[in-house]
Amino acid sequence: HFAMFSVCLALLLAQSLVAADNTYNYFDFVRQWSPNSCYKSGHPCKTLPAEINYWTIHGLWPSKDASHYPADCAGSSCQLNTTAIADLLDEMHLKWPTDYSGGDTKFWTHEYCKHGTCCTDVLPGIHDYFSAALKLNRQLDVDMALQSAGILPSVDKPYTFDQLNSAMKESFGVDEATYWCRYVKASNGESQQLVFQISVCITKDPSSLKPRDCPVAAGNSCNMGQPFFLLPFSVLTV
Repeated sequence: HFAMFSVCLALLLAQSLVAADNTYNYFDFVRQWSPNSCYKSGHPCKTLPAEINYWTIHGLWPSKDASHYPADCAGSSCQLNTTAIADLLDEMHLKWPTDYSGGDTKFWTHEYCKHGTCCTDVLPGIHDYFSAALKLNRQLDVDMALQSAGILPSVDKPYTFDQLNSAMKESFGVDEATYWCRYVKASNGESQQLVFQISVCITKDPSSLKPRDCPVAAGNSCNMGQPFFLLPFSVLTV
């Protein structure tokens, strides 16, 4: 009896740890800028259609804090049934494409199985998850936010993170967004810092997903004291 009790207790403890590990406090809504992601990149990028010359969705990620998030909450059996999102596919191909090989559906499957399965308390179904991300993308227009702040694509014009922070504040009302950067060597031999992803954090509120400040990360791939560049799509066709 004691052995059986011990097994049951161990199972209960394991379940509680898994449940605790799947908790989250907010969403990272991440958009990507393909030129800054792909230019002189180590991974082979595919050419996006010419009409896609804007920030695109990477994903909507339930997150605990700046460095922890639940993942793969449905396990290895997870699949994406695109018939459930048939009415969204045209918009998704335009606003949520991948620049990696493998195709859009493979990318969406990865995003849903890794992240979407962990927020079913707020977004219960496949359609809820993808439609919420598309709605946020329409409401929180990164291209317009940057253009309004005078941050326009250029091969040689640098911008400051103060400018970028001001753009996030002015358009989305947040003091803290999260940025991802990588570095390439410019034609003059100097290192260029490229912001290739931006996250606007979103409240965990099933009735109203809206922007909130992101937690400040202990480490950051961007050097906030140095300028960054927003390369134009033309660098990918040279």
